[in-house]
Amino acid sequence: MARPLKEINWDLVDKLIEAGCSGVAISGKFRIQSDTFYARFKKEYGCSFQDYRADVQEAGLADLMMMLHAKALNNKAPGNSNLLIFLAKTKLGMKEPETTNLVAPNQVGIDQSHIIMQLQNRVNELEANANKSKTE
Repeated sequence: MARPLKEINWDLVDKLIEAGCSGVAISGKFRIQSDTFYARFKKEYGCSFQDYRADVQEAGLADLMMMLHAKALNNKAPGNSNLLIFLAKTKLGMKEPETTNLVAPNQVGIDQSHIIMQLQNRVNELEANANKSKTE
């Protein structure tokens, strides 16, 4: 006489797949062997777990992105600016500028002007010192 089959909550299976769980993780949740889970899944859904998971998991990702997006744009939610920054960095590829590599487009001209000003100041000092010795 065979043991009775353990009950599987197929609605929960869908939610776990949406959350990104693997078949092994889901079978572990129901305390059954993964091969048994895959066979019962195919009997229940009429397709392989891998084929079904690909579509359902994408739906879970879409729900997650929609919720993140809504929360980030909600002006009343605390911390939404951090979420906006996170989404901008991950979804839009934005990042903080590297301050060590920031150089003005006209930096060479600025450096030359600075050197000229230093030299002009030094010339003025030398002229002032030269005039002092003549008058003293």
